[in-house]
Amino acid sequence: MSLRFAYLLLLFFSTPLMAAEIKNLRTGQQENRAFAAFDLQGKPGEKEAEVRVILEIGGDHYESGRLSLTGDFGKTVKVGVGKIIYWDVLKDMPSGLEGNVFWNIETSLPPVKTIPDEPTTFSDAASPVGQNVTDQVTRMEFVKVPSGCFQMGDFSGRGDIDEKPVHKVCLDGFYIGKYEVTQVQWQTVMGVNPSFFKQCGENCPVENISWSDAIKFIKKLNGKSDRNYRLPTEAEWEYASRSAGRNEKFSGSNATVDSVGWYETNSNNKTHPVGKKQPNSIGLFDMSGNVAEWVQDLKGDYTAVEMKNPAGSKSGNNRVVRGGSWLDEASELRTSYRSELGTRVRTNVIGMRLLLPNL
Repeated sequence: MSLRFAYLLLLFFSTPLMAAEIKNLRTGQQENRAFAAFDLQGKPGEKEAEVRVILEIGGDHYESGRLSLTGDFGKTVKVGVGKIIYWDVLKDMPSGLEGNVFWNIETSLPPVKTIPDEPTTFSDAASPVGQNVTDQVTRMEFVKVPSGCFQMGDFSGRGDIDEKPVHKVCLDGFYIGKYEVTQVQWQTVMGVNPSFFKQCGENCPVENISWSDAIKFIKKLNGKSDRNYRLPTEAEWEYASRSAGRNEKFSGSNATVDSVGWYETNSNNKTHPVGKKQPNSIGLFDMSGNVAEWVQDLKGDYTAVEMKNPAGSKSGNNRVVRGGSWLDEASELRTSYRSELGTRVRTNVIGMRLLLPNL
């Protein structure tokens, strides 16, 4: 069965002083359901609004009455944040589907159409819907990331010199940790907890680990689980952080980092339990902030050459660190931001996230 599709968000909204607006629209998957999440902002005194949904699937338009939709749509949707509409994909498409899915969501007055970033095409034979994997030793959850191509590097034009030139990268599909490796997961494998912020709790990210420590952890876990876990490459990390290659400034947000990450302004100078901020649109948490994350690559310069599954520089002394931490300013939590450290450096701002190649 093939479930292969991408999402393009078509956000419709009316004049702010005349009717409710759809805000902060994003999509994702939860098991066999696709969803569109949004905020519904009303004019002063407006408590309810009509929300209409049309999905464009393979060039055909499907109104809500033809689909297995549930959630916040219809004539009397209450104004507020955290609205969500679910689509039971397999109930309507039991044989699967291929191609792009376009979400059209509008409020009651004639809409003005805006089109956000270009969608990513999901090209795996299997969709990420319902494809998550759980490690039996540590109970780590892994999210399916589809294969695809994206423009890696500083897509905004305002990044650092080592984020340039922007270059095309194509990647095979993989699974990546839904959360950063936690203190209890590390201790389950290694028998000790090296973290500085132990008082934060067992579901806080492990930190105070070097790149070499991370490799030892992975080798020991692979021996226990009979799996082939590893650190993500820098390209895999950025692709996953950007919700499978979308132009996202922060992982899950193009506006402010506050909704998706812990950093110097909101962290209170410490780490926090994983998964407390909003995920990106493929369901990954804390890829911007909390702790920065070791990746597999040696630090090297980018080139303009198109690449397939790049493994980073073949020479160098330092390993790449991605994502920014609780101590960093917002600019260092950008999805394209790069830093580096020696393989034996330990600090309470760096942890890790695991990758599992396709099963």
